[in-house]
Amino acid sequence: MQFGRAKIRYTPSLDITPLIDVVFLLLVFLLLTMTFSQDKSRVEEAIIEIELAQSSTHADPTPKASVQITIDENGRMYHGESAVAQTDESLKLYLSESYVAHPELSVNIRADKRARHGDIVRALDIVKGLGINHVQLVIEFENAHSTP
Repeated sequence: MQFGRAKIRYTPSLDITPLIDVVFLLLVFLLLTMTFSQDKSRVEEAIIEIELAQSSTHADPTPKASVQITIDENGRMYHGESAVAQTDESLKLYLSESYVAHPELSVNIRADKRARHGDIVRALDIVKGLGINHVQLVIEFENAHSTP
């Protein structure tokens, strides 16, 4: 003869549905409050005629102090508007003087799309060797609706 009630065993369980709801709401909140920015500043066109490569994405705006290096299809480098960088040393001198005057300096490299990859890498090496961290490759924005 048994007295009392039969013991019912409950197995513990964890319902994660509310957790999933909260994570989903946080994700929606972050997506809705995120700001989208577009680069509205244009780099001034230099006198040197080159054909820029095209891209379908935008870059961040450039800082106030910037220097432009132009590389033509023959690998000649220009700094400023028309001065030719005859050697890597003359380009280093020009960039180091600009960097001392403006520590927040940005270097914009405009390379012809027919320029050799090695010439662009050489310019990047010179810039990075001087400790300049803000470097941008200038490209033309490709129209998203155009057909190739």
